[in-house]
Amino acid sequence: MIDYNNKFPEVCINEDNNSGFTVIDVTNPFSPSYCFSGKHGEYGFRPGYPIDPKSYALRYYTEPPGDERSFEYLKEEMQDAILDIQDEPFISDRQTLDEAWHNWSPTLDEIDEEVPSTDAKDFMKALRAVIETRSTENAQNMADALSPTSGVIDGLRRILRQQMLPKCCDPVLVKVFLMAQDLSKSGELDLSWMQLWPAQVSKIVHAVLQEDSFKITSLDISGNPDVTLVTLSNIFRLEKAREITRLYLFGCPKVEDIRRADMSGKIGMDKGAKVFNSYCPAELCDPWARPRFGLGLLSL
Repeated sequence: MIDYNNKFPEVCINEDNNSGFTVIDVTNPFSPSYCFSGKHGEYGFRPGYPIDPKSYALRYYTEPPGDERSFEYLKEEMQDAILDIQDEPFISDRQTLDEAWHNWSPTLDEIDEEVPSTDAKDFMKALRAVIETRSTENAQNMADALSPTSGVIDGLRRILRQQMLPKCCDPVLVKVFLMAQDLSKSGELDLSWMQLWPAQVSKIVHAVLQEDSFKITSLDISGNPDVTLVTLSNIFRLEKAREITRLYLFGCPKVEDIRRADMSGKIGMDKGAKVFNSYCPAELCDPWARPRFGLGLLSL
């Protein structure tokens, strides 16, 4: 949507766009988050990074523009507006913000700016060895020896950002996601942006749902591009899948053109369940303004 090389959508050319956007992330519709984003180089904003309300106001609503002023300098109504939203969920990282743009793809180094822990490095080294051997037996042995640490989970996520894993790695995938679910103590199973094959999505979901200690009410499989209606139907054949009341499918192109109201009936979900995907009727969405992966844009 925004080109940080100083190119804006045609609709904004020769119009007062006030040099910024409000970005609203509705990936989790029950707890939407927001941030501001400024044009490249304008008012001293750092291009491509979220801007909080106070920083935006201090740069934009001052004379001359960009002059450093204190919060108290702002008009009272501006201070009140900032204070009113300061406790709302905020998009604080660049990766989440970047999901809104069509024209920028982060490299692995840009996504993983933090150095991986020793546990993560050891896990990644061991899994790469399994990938090279293509041995399911080696993968099972590795899975049996894994310890439930955050480093192991982080290591898997880092590898999945680089490549889709072959079928021989399924025992490791299932074991790590079971550990992650146990550590999170969450009612949401998050498989988003993992580049999983459809069969792997089904296998992981089935394994988690079969654990009596987990009560999963929300499933996020956004960003796994090969997921289809068949994948989803296989998941919701399980009796325990009936407990899932929210399903997130942003960034799944093979199911994005199905109306949300029709989705639950097609895959066997209960009628009261909510499905969130990228469906947007042509008559309601201009192509340039169509939000990606649950993020929307409003001109400031």
